[in-house]
Amino acid sequence: MSWLNRIRLAAIGCCALVLSACSSSSSTTTFAPTLKVPLVVEASKDINVFDDEQARPVVVRVYQLQDAGNFQKADFISLYNADQSVLADSLVDLLTLAPVLPGELRNLTLDVQQQSRFIAVLVEFAHYETATAKAYLALVSEPEEYPVYIHITKQKVELTQPVSKSWWNVF
Repeated sequence: MSWLNRIRLAAIGCCALVLSACSSSSSTTTFAPTLKVPLVVEASKDINVFDDEQARPVVVRVYQLQDAGNFQKADFISLYNADQSVLADSLVDLLTLAPVLPGELRNLTLDVQQQSRFIAVLVEFAHYETATAKAYLALVSEPEEYPVYIHITKQKVELTQPVSKSWWNVF
């Protein structure tokens, strides 16, 4: 093989290498914008009452989940200590709110990821053993249209997303 053929072969090899390096992959991910869901946190004046009868602030963790099964099964301590490993593959996003004060009303906007199907909350009550410290709900089909409410009373948290449209108004 002559030196000219070797140069041509090397040039063809280099061109093939450059072209394959520049080719695009079909596995590119597309950006999905988040949904802006209104979030209302309402705390009664007697939340998280200690033995001295004084109300104290609580910390609220807001979870976005693909599935609620692991959240339902988990106890307070498991979620408190290792929520990300307990929720594993179902966890989409986690937001820890600034402490919620007794009697506070807070309006926020929650950036809900497209793959989220459930919203769940864990409230860090002092007497977690007797409190209802966690709640979850399935998001409605158009969640940005309806606010999610976190109601905190004494030793209990409730999560709702009221839908104002009635089925009989469809006709």
